[in-house]
Amino acid sequence: MSQETLLVCILCQSSQTEERQADLSTGQFLFNQLQEGLEAGSEACIRLQPVRCMGACDRACVVAFMAPNKLTFILSQLSPSNSVPDLLEFSRQYITASDGKVPYKDRPATVKQNIHAVLPSLPNQP
Repeated sequence: MSQETLLVCILCQSSQTEERQADLSTGQFLFNQLQEGLEAGSEACIRLQPVRCMGACDRACVVAFMAPNKLTFILSQLSPSNSVPDLLEFSRQYITASDGKVPYKDRPATVKQNIHAVLPSLPNQP
């Protein structure tokens, strides 16, 4: 089984004014909320990985779902306080989709509304 990974930019500074923990970037706050949500779950979970920049600073907060032989989903302009339940739900869907193709109609609203890009899987190397 491949290792699905959720990358979260921890340097993102959202322009949205939201409550967050003092002295944390909104990206770090989002990462912390996702980590708490994943730790609370009992099923197989996605690997959460912080990254220092994903190059979409004007569209903060940014995350990416990726795995070998699966589509890569890049989501942007996420609310650090409101998007966590949908991101956790999509994590479960992404893990169970053999090629990463979660049907559009089944995706949580946050995912539908905040897709920045969907990249094809890399071709298998000979």
